[in-house]
Amino acid sequence: MRTKTFSHFIAITLIATLSLQACKDDSNLTTPLPLPDKSFTESFDNYAEAYAKGWRSINTSTPNGRKWYDIAEAPNMGSVNYVSIYYPGWEQAQFSLDSLQFPTAPYPQRYWKNAFYSQRASNGYVASSIASAEPISLNGSTDPFTVSCWLVSPEQQIKNGDRIVFYSYCKDLCRMQVWINKKNTLSVGSNAATTGDFDIKLLDINSGYDRFETNPAKAYPTEWTRFEAEVKGLTEPVIGRFAFRYLLQTQPQILTSVADPTNYDTLYTQIHKTVVGIDELNYISAK
Repeated sequence: MRTKTFSHFIAITLIATLSLQACKDDSNLTTPLPLPDKSFTESFDNYAEAYAKGWRSINTSTPNGRKWYDIAEAPNMGSVNYVSIYYPGWEQAQFSLDSLQFPTAPYPQRYWKNAFYSQRASNGYVASSIASAEPISLNGSTDPFTVSCWLVSPEQQIKNGDRIVFYSYCKDLCRMQVWINKKNTLSVGSNAATTGDFDIKLLDINSGYDRFETNPAKAYPTEWTRFEAEVKGLTEPVIGRFAFRYLLQTQPQILTSVADPTNYDTLYTQIHKTVVGIDELNYISAK
């Protein structure tokens, strides 16, 4: 009798155990783990260091540009900053000449704005200009030019709701876009009309090419201004890249002085009006 009772007890215990296991909540085994926070800051205080982290300048402008060396008409050769370089792409911003050294020269009118914030130097930001294209014909052509110059981020975990916050300014004429690339490549297309694997546009600043002197409300800001782009359009988190695209489409060639074709100060002043800067970028992962 005791044996039957004990066996009955064991059977009931097994049934109860199996029932409890069947009721156990295993949803945690199928719920994806939260993604790690991939927020970061890039100040561009030193472009060489940003390059080492994976930032890349890719220029698909038409025709492609070259370096322009801006020299004051009467420079003081004792000054270490008598030359300013306009690069055909994104590069370190330039220092401005001391206006006290050149009180009558045109160059002091071409100041490079100080960084929005820098722990190192006043030129602690990344910049570009229409020197990314060829803004003046060297063979008599009157064909327009198009600037399409990309600043591509290192690979990054990207998901909907992430925010790209940055500060920017332009001296006069500028258009800036922010794009997402889900494929984690550096493909920005083969020419100024294409965007390659960057197929999600998050932001388009001054798409109407307004100028500050004619429409300041819509023009690209001439002072450091905060912009924010929120990641949207992804079906799932990806390892990809984001990029800034400096875009000026079908622009007329700029001219040197008609009265003095060798007066390149007129040329440099026009190039300088298109200088655009990016500083204090923050990539903020959504919680």
